[in-house]
Amino acid sequence: MGAGHSHDQEDWSLPPELRKYVLGTVLVLVAVTVLGMVWLWPRGETPSLGETQYATGRVSDLRACVPAQPDCQEAVIEVLDGPAPGGSTIQSLQAGQGGPQVEVGSEVWLTVVPDGERVAYGFADVKRDQALLLLVLLFAAAVVVLSRWKGVTALLGLVVSIVILGAFVLPALLQGSSPLAVAAVGAAAIAMATMGLAHGFTIRTAVALIGTVIALLLTAVLGAVFTVAASFTGVGGEDAFYLQNAPIDFAIDLRGLFLAGLVIGALGVLDDVTVTQAAAVWEVRRARPESSLRDLFAAGMRVGRDHVAATVNTLVLAYIGASLPLFLILVMSQSSLTHTLSSEFIAQEVVRSLVGSLGIIAAVPITTFAAAWILTRSPLPDRVAAT
Repeated sequence: MGAGHSHDQEDWSLPPELRKYVLGTVLVLVAVTVLGMVWLWPRGETPSLGETQYATGRVSDLRACVPAQPDCQEAVIEVLDGPAPGGSTIQSLQAGQGGPQVEVGSEVWLTVVPDGERVAYGFADVKRDQALLLLVLLFAAAVVVLSRWKGVTALLGLVVSIVILGAFVLPALLQGSSPLAVAAVGAAAIAMATMGLAHGFTIRTAVALIGTVIALLLTAVLGAVFTVAASFTGVGGEDAFYLQNAPIDFAIDLRGLFLAGLVIGALGVLDDVTVTQAAAVWEVRRARPESSLRDLFAAGMRVGRDHVAATVNTLVLAYIGASLPLFLILVMSQSSLTHTLSSEFIAQEVVRSLVGSLGIIAAVPITTFAAAWILTRSPLPDRVAAT
């Protein structure tokens, strides 16, 4: 990470000893993260629930079920690939709301079930790859058109995040490693890679990264404290219950898994907040090089307060939106507010959103102060010092 003279980088020089201090701190964080990944890296085979074989098919006809039944339709599906392509299968599907949205020509997934010398099929789901691919391409194009080269590097950072999650975090969790340790190391690795790629390997990015890591650690500590205080079991939904009873050789730490999800979920907002705060302080310093530490911190905090207000609201609404069907059920049950909030699933979402928000709130003054302190230790540009 080095200083530059473009609009996106520092246009003044930091003292060499201060530069070494900042970069040294980042190198320590990188070294600890790399060692953590080496220590926790999944080795051996990942537990499996068994392989399910799929084939693709195309709906060639839709007709009423025989004998007639309400909300039932039969789909004649042509098998396109798999162990016996070219044949067809008839599947009874739910019609109307809640049923699969298929029409003649729709492509679907079929499960393949060996049945002696024959092959039996079951309806699995509708194929959505084309719609998803179109959305991905539209998203990528919008990012690149708006942000140009930075958009390309941001997309590359997104790919790196997915690779770290798929190659390290998820397999390590499935092999029984500490969920909190895996999440902390994985989140730090994601932050380092994505922030560097998206924003450049500069001192400003280094400051934002330090603020992100500190806020992540605080989030993990608060999450652990309130997970114990709220007596969570980690079984807050059907997916966790399924994991608890999965046919594997070890018991997954569901409370730790909840904490891991909390830390990783907070990261997506934290890096946005810390990068914005560092950039705000840098721009104030660029516009007013004579600003004191107090002035820079105050200016950065004015931006930070608005950012936190918007971000916290976004975070809470995102959690509520993801669980909207559950909230509708709770409203219809007419349970008391105290009982509703005490249920583990709702309480987990409350803790997740509030602890994540506390991490975001802490990240603002931490990053703002760090940026202001570093910039006020650098010499003023010649044009200012001469006045």
